[in-house]
Amino acid sequence: MVTRVLDLAILALLAVAILMPRPDVKVKPALAERAPVRQRIAELQVQLAAAPDDSATALELAGIFMDVSHPEWALAVLDGALAAHPDDHRLRLARSLAFVDHFEAGYAYGEAMRALTLCEGGSLVPCDDAEHGRMVILKNTLGRIKHMDMRRDPNSAKDQIIKGLRLTFVPRPKTGKPAVERTEK
Repeated sequence: MVTRVLDLAILALLAVAILMPRPDVKVKPALAERAPVRQRIAELQVQLAAAPDDSATALELAGIFMDVSHPEWALAVLDGALAAHPDDHRLRLARSLAFVDHFEAGYAYGEAMRALTLCEGGSLVPCDDAEHGRMVILKNTLGRIKHMDMRRDPNSAKDQIIKGLRLTFVPRPKTGKPAVERTEK
């Protein structure tokens, strides 16, 4: 009886020693953003839990995750929406950008190609000329680095990206409103 109690006590001490973090470990929150951003993330996650196929909510949440440097979270959100809407070019484009932030150039190029193909003929959502132009530029730029390992050689990847992303003006679509004229006095 005494040996069993002693064995259990040693087992408990061993479990405490293994499970307790080292004193020099600093624990940080996974998302160190201000309260309104965390609140919005929580709201969008609740909306996605209620309607996992809502692509607008998934796009907004993925955009926030990309802004706070968590592309892997954005990819997880977009995967659920893509299962419901595989023919939405916006989801494919957002997934491509998340792969770029995750340093996966080959996957990013493949998603950019799919997004452009959907934009040119068959997306669920209409694709305007400005969006099409941005996708062409992105596809061409990613085509330069699709075979590179961005983690091993980030400087070469950066040079190729800068060569591909030159300053480009993509005009906004024209609206039916006439321009307001200013008169000088």
